[in-house]
Amino acid sequence: TAPWDEPASKGTALVFGASGEEGRAVVGGLMESGYGPVFGATRDITSPRAVEISNKGCQLIEVDLSKPDSVETALLDTKAASIFLVTTTPMPPDSLSFLEAEQKELRTIRSFFDTLIRVYNSDKVSRHVIFSSLDNVRQISIDLSKEEGQPFIEPLDDGTICAHYTGKARGGQYGLKVVENIPDLSLTLVTLPFLHSNFLGFAMPLPNEAKTQWTIEAAFGDEEIDMFSTEDLSHLIPSILDDRSLYDGYNVKVSAERMKMSDVATVFSDLFGKDVIYNPLTVEEMAVLPFPNAPPIAQMCQFLSDPRSAHDLEVTDAVMFPKKPQLFKDWLLTHSDNKAFEDVGLAVDAGPILSVVVFGASGNQGTSVIKGLLADTRKRYTIRATSQDISQDKALAIKALDPERVELFQCNFDDIDSCAAAADGVDGAFLVTDYFEGANMDPDVELQHAKNVIDACEASQSVRHLVFSTLEDIDEMNKRLNLGLPMIEDGSGKRTSVAPVFGAKAKAASYARTKKLSCTYVLMPVYSERFFELLAPEAEVNEETGETDLVMHLPKAEEGEEEPQLMCMSIDDLGPAVANIFDSYQVFAGHEIGLVTDFVSISEVAETITEIFFEETDANGNVKKGKVEKKDVTVDAWIEKKETVAKDLGQMFKYYSNTDAVRKRRSIAKTLDLVPDAQPMKQWLESNRNNASFRQRLGLR
Repeated sequence: TAPWDEPASKGTALVFGASGEEGRAVVGGLMESGYGPVFGATRDITSPRAVEISNKGCQLIEVDLSKPDSVETALLDTKAASIFLVTTTPMPPDSLSFLEAEQKELRTIRSFFDTLIRVYNSDKVSRHVIFSSLDNVRQISIDLSKEEGQPFIEPLDDGTICAHYTGKARGGQYGLKVVENIPDLSLTLVTLPFLHSNFLGFAMPLPNEAKTQWTIEAAFGDEEIDMFSTEDLSHLIPSILDDRSLYDGYNVKVSAERMKMSDVATVFSDLFGKDVIYNPLTVEEMAVLPFPNAPPIAQMCQFLSDPRSAHDLEVTDAVMFPKKPQLFKDWLLTHSDNKAFEDVGLAVDAGPILSVVVFGASGNQGTSVIKGLLADTRKRYTIRATSQDISQDKALAIKALDPERVELFQCNFDDIDSCAAAADGVDGAFLVTDYFEGANMDPDVELQHAKNVIDACEASQSVRHLVFSTLEDIDEMNKRLNLGLPMIEDGSGKRTSVAPVFGAKAKAASYARTKKLSCTYVLMPVYSERFFELLAPEAEVNEETGETDLVMHLPKAEEGEEEPQLMCMSIDDLGPAVANIFDSYQVFAGHEIGLVTDFVSISEVAETITEIFFEETDANGNVKKGKVEKKDVTVDAWIEKKETVAKDLGQMFKYYSNTDAVRKRRSIAKTLDLVPDAQPMKQWLESNRNNASFRQRLGLR
């Protein structure tokens, strides 16, 4: 049995269209978010894509959406309360015309909702459905044509306007209408914009005969269009289901960003090192291009390039919060090795990262990263370790880890030129800023330090990837999630943040996302090692006996409140995680990875430490308990006893008590993907039973 304490399941989920691009993303997101079992409904359960999600834990069921009995069986058998539905438009040659394709899809969607109601009348199971929809371009065009006195979008010969959009939209509107008066059935529409994956299809840059220039040809004009990554449905859909009553009957028109095609071409050029341009076609020119279904796609481009088609960036950001939507530049890097790009002559010279500069090398995180890189047997890293004082003992100890491969480099984060010199000529960079010592507890100084390093890495021309150790924006979470945390004073005397130790790192991460720089963002939890400081027993004189006892003080939750669980991981696990990121940096571009190996309360850790470190077994097998007494104190009193920045520690406790908010940014599963040998707290303590340093902190020999 796995030692991890998994949270209770959020309930059974069912994904229709599970083996498609959207369905696969949603299946993964639901399983990651705690839904289970997750059933995947697909027409062919033996297809490679279906087998792929099955291998990840999805339970496959064979369903044909065009057959009501098949849908009914899936709903009755799974009794899933959370449902995602995506349909495919059967465009020619699967239909005789675009009109028939639209009508077929509309019938399938209507049949689904009719079946849903029929099943509900039978089993009375409450269900929430999220339907992946598109804009009703035909109706919008009709309405705008009436206002303007001339056609907004010219219909095709069969009368259709964006058949692959309109059928879905009409089906979604039908669904909203038929479930409106059934309290136990609810529906949310998720209306998607232009997807990044279209650049693997009709919007692919195509080369000239000499392969000296690549051209994106589309009828988008010079307007900005909304974009979104299918992979982000893995965050968006669970977020909606977690707060389904808020989104009941709502049409979420999602968008991650707005970009002009000329800017898209520039991103292609920068990444692939090729001359990629955008050629804005007229709708008529695009409609006769030699690719399948060009006429309705030309209509789609005309619609999407009109400002009145705009989706809602703010709503998308709010629904996905605290996750950030993936930007196109990051999507392109993560997909740059796709065979479709290779087939047209676009390939990135994605050489391996062999040299790394570690900014903040003498701290706990920097040292762990250096050790992790040196221990990696897949390649032989050379490391430039920066320090403000390379003669200090900590810096010399780092050099001693491997004098041949570790170079000490004096760097002042206040000086952009110093940072630039440190980044010059290396393949990769790791950055952690120091709020307490390096920035003297001034978040403005810490933010500028991070910006200087980020700017230096972007300007270096050599740094392929930056791994940035950041933290949550607790100020933003406090505001959006109504956590009720008060502002506290930072080291400069200002009261501008609820957790100054977090704030600058979060703002720096937002700054990095605006740069032309491949970056992965790792969020560290409480170090497991920290508990030996937080729970170190204190010598106290027993008033009754006069003897000196060892007393372990434990913070007690207020009456009626649960004791907060702290997320934790050993600092030693950061190094292997970063080494694995550098080894596959294209895969992790733009990703935020919340590292954690366990969620534990202080009292749970105290009990385990007592059991492991203060109990001894004699030769006869008798267990002898160590002399350590536990005393409950208030959280505030406990914090006052700690040799740390008490106010920040108190705010962290208040934040961590909001476990659901914390868990949205942290994933044990993703951490184990990066560090398979990482251990939950109890096992980690067991493996460190004889650690001399830890025993000394506990007052033991």
